[in-house]
Amino acid sequence: MKISWLKSLGCGVLLFGTASLPAQEFTILFTNSANGAIENCYCPDARLGGLEKRAQFIAQYRQQDPDVLVVDNGDNFIEYLNPGFDKVITGTMELLDVDVINLGDQDIAYGTEEYFNLPTLATTPGEPVTVTKGGIVYSILPVLHSGTTRFYPDFVFADYNLDDLPEQIEKWLGSKEAEGAFKILLSHAGFDIDQDLAADYPGIDLIIGGHSQTVIDTPKVVNGVPIVQAGGYAGYVGEIRYKLLEGNFELIEYQLHSLTVEMPDHPEVMKLIDEYTSNP
Repeated sequence: MKISWLKSLGCGVLLFGTASLPAQEFTILFTNSANGAIENCYCPDARLGGLEKRAQFIAQYRQQDPDVLVVDNGDNFIEYLNPGFDKVITGTMELLDVDVINLGDQDIAYGTEEYFNLPTLATTPGEPVTVTKGGIVYSILPVLHSGTTRFYPDFVFADYNLDDLPEQIEKWLGSKEAEGAFKILLSHAGFDIDQDLAADYPGIDLIIGGHSQTVIDTPKVVNGVPIVQAGGYAGYVGEIRYKLLEGNFELIEYQLHSLTVEMPDHPEVMKLIDEYTSNP
C-alpha cells in the first residue's frame, strides 16, 4: 500500500524578482518495537518481520539514497535471553549504522552493556540530537514517557528523569539548535500520548512514535503535526518523504513497507543468527 500526501505548512512563496530555488526532497526511514524478533518465523499467522528483513531493506534503500535519515524508536529487546541472542540485536544495529536510536522501556530493562555502548544510542532521554544529511539539518528529541514504565520495579528506571517531558520539549523547541531545522520528536510514549503532545506543541514538524506498536497506515495529523509509527515485531519499515521549498517543509509521500517472507535476507545478519542458533 502506498499513500501519497501533500501538506502545506507555508505562508506563501516569496518573490524577489528572480527564479526561486528548486525544492529539495529528503526521506526518513523509521522503525520501532522489534521486540526481539531477530528472524522471520515463517509462520502462517505471522508472515511479517525479522531483523534480517529489516536490515536488508534499509541497506538496499541506502544504496539508492545515501542521505536518507534512519531512526529507531526502541523496544528492540523483550526479555532476558542468552548473550548470543543479544549479540544479534546489537550486531544488527551496528551493521545498519542507524543515525539515532531511542531507548525503549524494554531496552532499559533488558538491554546489555554492548547495546548501551552503541554510539548512536540516545542514552539520555530528553537530550536533543542534531544530524545533518544531504544538506538537511534535523533536530531530533528522543523522549521516553514515564507511563511506559508502570509494569517494572521502580529501581529499573532510577537513573532516568522521566517526569519533565513538557519542560524538555519546550526547551528544545525554543533552542537555537532547533531553529530552522526539521524538528522530529522521537517519542517512546504510545499513540495516545503522541496525539496529546501534537495538540500541545504545533512547532514540532513530525512525531515518530513507538511503544504502543501501532500500525499507522496514514499519518495521523493533530494540530498540523503528523504522527507516524511502524507497528511491532519488526513487521514494517516506515518511509516518509518531505520537500523543502522556500523555507517550508511539505509532506509529499508516506508508506509503510511490509517485511514479508519473500523479501531477501541481510547476509551479515543471517551469519549472526546462524551463530546464535548453532550455539543457543
